[in-house]
Amino acid sequence: MPKELVHLRDPERVLITDWGRSGADTFSLRAQWPAHTGSWPYDPRLLTQTIRQSGLTVAHAEYQVPLTHQTTLREFHYTVDPDFRVQPGEAPLFEVEVSVPRHGKTGRAARSLPMDMRIFREGVLVAGSRSDFGWVSPPAYRRLRGDRVTVDWGNWPLPAPLDPVSVGRAAASDVVLCPTGEPLRWLLRSDIANTHLLDHPVDHVPGLGLIEAAVQAAQAAVRPGVFHPTAVDTEFERYVEFDLACLVEAEPLFKGPDTLVVRITGTQSGLTAFRSELTGTIL
Repeated sequence: MPKELVHLRDPERVLITDWGRSGADTFSLRAQWPAHTGSWPYDPRLLTQTIRQSGLTVAHAEYQVPLTHQTTLREFHYTVDPDFRVQPGEAPLFEVEVSVPRHGKTGRAARSLPMDMRIFREGVLVAGSRSDFGWVSPPAYRRLRGDRVTVDWGNWPLPAPLDPVSVGRAAASDVVLCPTGEPLRWLLRSDIANTHLLDHPVDHVPGLGLIEAAVQAAQAAVRPGVFHPTAVDTEFERYVEFDLACLVEAEPLFKGPDTLVVRITGTQSGLTAFRSELTGTIL
């Protein structure tokens, strides 16, 4: 599997193993996760990466989206079977079914691709996704980003993280939140040692990094319980810059004795950058 298709530098981070077309606008892929570690039922980062890599593979290999184009995410939604578990040490194999219900093209290349995905393990549906991918040509992206199109990689403030245990992570470098001294409010942090999210230099905080911030904020909001997200709905409104403070706020809404909805808002320079609503259970 060419790592360039999924925009990664480290081949160890590539989850997709092969793919093929199964219909006019439907595709089948396989994904291999690394051995599971940690106490969570599954690693949400691997699920979002599976969705992202499946979408990029289909876009570049089947819809002629140039590798030089910048990917944009407008919406990213996924659901998970509440009973889905990965056992410690298990390295599961998944089948991913992708459907592209409609698409816009410029010449031969697609410029936007909404995608629906169903993810199976051993024939059992364990997760689903609906995402809205888009692409911007290099000249258009330079006009869009202006002097923000380049960044002094890693040379931005990096405040001390939350305790990794409090957000369900093992290493401090994997923590994307730092304390503010106020309840349910944190600041975003981007550590380039976090290769789960920052495999290579980019000019803004990746969308999956913002989803991870929402997941960690939801976990921090329910401590000492363990939050098991079963649905995550995220909308992106603007780019998040590395060198400006981004406030992440959580609003927990209990819907039952074992069900929780957490609304997350990310704000930068006084403007809403992303919103995420997570539904899950407390273990």
